[in-house]
Amino acid sequence: MNNTLLISTAFVTGSLIPLQLVFNAQLGVITRSPYSAGLIVMIVGLLTMTLTSLIMRPSFPSLADISNSPATAYLGGLIASVYMVAIIFVSPKLGVGLTTAAILCGQLAMAIVLDHLGAFGNPQIPINLWRIVGVLMMLGGVAAIKSH
Repeated sequence: MNNTLLISTAFVTGSLIPLQLVFNAQLGVITRSPYSAGLIVMIVGLLTMTLTSLIMRPSFPSLADISNSPATAYLGGLIASVYMVAIIFVSPKLGVGLTTAAILCGQLAMAIVLDHLGAFGNPQIPINLWRIVGVLMMLGGVAAIKSH
């Protein structure tokens, strides 16, 4: 895949996040609990991925591959659960725009630290002034979105 297609895919996927905030917050209001809503969302996700796997028929790793994987490889599910509960709790109070902006700032700040470290087998890309300026500009965007 070329970079344009990859960047476009990331952009479109990112555009779904505010919708996820809205829909998950709706479910939180209906269930009156971010935990119940999060569980329902995860069940829908499980069913979706099960159906997708049945249709796409991907190869699955062996039990040996799974047991030899680093524990960090499985933390995504834990992080997804924490994220789910947090957005269900936070977005109705802050609004979709401010919640999304804060999430994006947190993502970018962590991403440049992970890049700098070359963490978890990813390419090492040192932090430089431009990357720091980019995060600071996004933080400025959060402040602008927050001001009424």
